[in-house]
Amino acid sequence: MDEINDLKDWINNPPISRGAAPFVLTFALEEFSRNREGLDFLKAFADRTEQFAKGRGCDFIRISISNSVLTVSDQEMIVAGVVSEIKLILLRMIGRMLPDYFGAIDINRLAQLYDLRRDRERAIQVVERMEQTAADVNNLSSMMDLLMMEHITKVETSHRQLGDARFADLFVRSQQIAINDPNRGLSAVMTEFFISMSAIRQHLLVGVDMRHNKNVFNQLTVTLDRILLKCIDRVRRPDQRCSLNINIESVFSNEFEGFEKRSLNSLRPFNFEFRASDVMANFTEFSAARDLIQSRGGTIAIDGLSPQMIAILDLTQLGANMAKVFWQAGLAPELVKRQGHLERLRSHGIVLALARVDDPEGLATGRDLKFGLLQGFEIDRQLATPAPVPLNEPFNPNA
Repeated sequence: MDEINDLKDWINNPPISRGAAPFVLTFALEEFSRNREGLDFLKAFADRTEQFAKGRGCDFIRISISNSVLTVSDQEMIVAGVVSEIKLILLRMIGRMLPDYFGAIDINRLAQLYDLRRDRERAIQVVERMEQTAADVNNLSSMMDLLMMEHITKVETSHRQLGDARFADLFVRSQQIAINDPNRGLSAVMTEFFISMSAIRQHLLVGVDMRHNKNVFNQLTVTLDRILLKCIDRVRRPDQRCSLNINIESVFSNEFEGFEKRSLNSLRPFNFEFRASDVMANFTEFSAARDLIQSRGGTIAIDGLSPQMIAILDLTQLGANMAKVFWQAGLAPELVKRQGHLERLRSHGIVLALARVDDPEGLATGRDLKFGLLQGFEIDRQLATPAPVPLNEPFNPNA
């Protein structure tokens, strides 16, 4: 398409003027392309954003039904205002047209800003990926089933039929968490295990819109937690520190009690990650879960934090061992603003972890701001031969 070629030319040769900087804002909204309501939303959002762009020196390019790009070249303060206003439009339209999705998605991953002064190559790669996966007109007729309770039953039945070992082999994935030591470089210190939602969708729930019903999706994650607690011994080594991201509710399940007994009531090798939103919604239950886990020697992480949440929440009062911040491109200035908050957390003995470090900028930012732990695809690339630290070796990421 000529429009896409023009977009690539603009990214490779952005207009340069005094006091202005070129950016592209990409919208990856495949999440909403799986049912009729979502398609109506995508069309309405594209029309609204295109109208918004007019008169603001922006160009809005639709690459596919669900993917689009906004180009803008202006002062950084003005660009920040444009991005904030468009995200507000996106949130309002989701809340009004797709209320089941509201609060169940990460708005910052749907709309990502790339500064072409340093991220030009990555912006081109994103556009090319969008071009390669552009939905054609046939996609309009391939509507997906909505997630229902019977789909959860299907997952449970498959687990019983396959058994722990085979289910773990098919669906459990892992990623290394590295200690950020300025003297020794990166070294793997912990492994996060999780059941891959994409693998579940590919093999068990083919053609199912996973997030259309927020309550059913949350119940699905609880079911997967309980299966993971049964399967974890099939994939972890005895000397391996492990991190499990689970719902607070799952700590009080029969499966967790059985997991404790198999671990001889010692949770010392385990770190448990709880989403910040789950903690705020179920604080009393979180406190009980935290006390149980820490009394058995395990550790607690607050997961899914943004720089703004670090400034708002008093994480020192939660009694957690770790604060896990999600990285995304262009987030460095926001994190720099919160250096005082980060230092306060360190002074209280809370380990700082930066997750979703998928690019060199994230790695550099994590090192500059002295995050104790780093995790993401860029960290995977940096770790030549990941090897967990033996349990008898001291572990102090704040040292």
